[in-house]
Amino acid sequence: MKNMSYSWMVCLAFVTMLGLLAPGARQTGLAMGSVIVESTNVTFDDRAAMFGSQLGDDGLVGKLMVIGDIEADNIDGCRRLATRMDSSESWIMLVERGGCGFVEKVRNMQASGAAAVLVGDPWYDMPITMYASGDTSDVHIPSSFVARSSYTGLRSAARNAHTPIEIKLVRNEYYELPFLDVLFITILSPLLMMGFIYVLYRLRLRQNRLRDLAPQDLVKSLPINTFNHAKYREGEPAECAICLDDFEDGDELRVLPCKHQYHALCIDRWLTTRKKFCPICKKSVCPSSESTPLLPARLRAFV
Repeated sequence: MKNMSYSWMVCLAFVTMLGLLAPGARQTGLAMGSVIVESTNVTFDDRAAMFGSQLGDDGLVGKLMVIGDIEADNIDGCRRLATRMDSSESWIMLVERGGCGFVEKVRNMQASGAAAVLVGDPWYDMPITMYASGDTSDVHIPSSFVARSSYTGLRSAARNAHTPIEIKLVRNEYYELPFLDVLFITILSPLLMMGFIYVLYRLRLRQNRLRDLAPQDLVKSLPINTFNHAKYREGEPAECAICLDDFEDGDELRVLPCKHQYHALCIDRWLTTRKKFCPICKKSVCPSSESTPLLPARLRAFV
């Protein structure tokens, strides 16, 4: 079982490494992009979401609209706009992080006529990747996350202009997973899985082992005789079959249901830590179990 566990771990790590190194593996990475203000050519960084459609090679050009400028009490985009945007224009909606889930924001803006959504972080200048649980097949527009500096810059550029500014969303490249993510996927994740399998294996082994042992209270209930050499009969065992020492006067001998007897300490340890049957005839000391566990089933009826 241990060799099998090691083999599984090695195979899983090898397959994972092949998946990361194979051609096109980087396509599973996180898409980095840029938001370009067309009039000034000022560029801001963004990070594409892991749901919805992805930008094509030509990117997407549209007019930036800060949702807080339309509805001041809906700055986070957690509900649809009261009035749908003009469908003759491509609107890229800038909403603020918080209040609800990322995919809910994008759905609301999609229903409000947006062609794309930018989610800005007002607190931290650290980009994150937007994920969504459940089915997101209804999301048909691209969306990206912008950190605080980019969010502040885009919002200022939009508010300083007299008319909606045009911006272009561009997908630059895919960057490889961070080192800690690769470490988790290739090493820690297989180790955790194999650790779980090993714990289950040990529990199963312990259960099987307990089934092979006799309960201590049952063993203690078996009768004990005191050996007396004067009452020794010819042909009776004169030594313990476990420790192979001769019986001496005063030795306490445990008598099993099969009438074989051993030193009490020897047979007690055997029954509670090794096997629950007699070392000589292999008959179990437990009434509910088979009397001869090592014999084939078809021969037990003749014992």
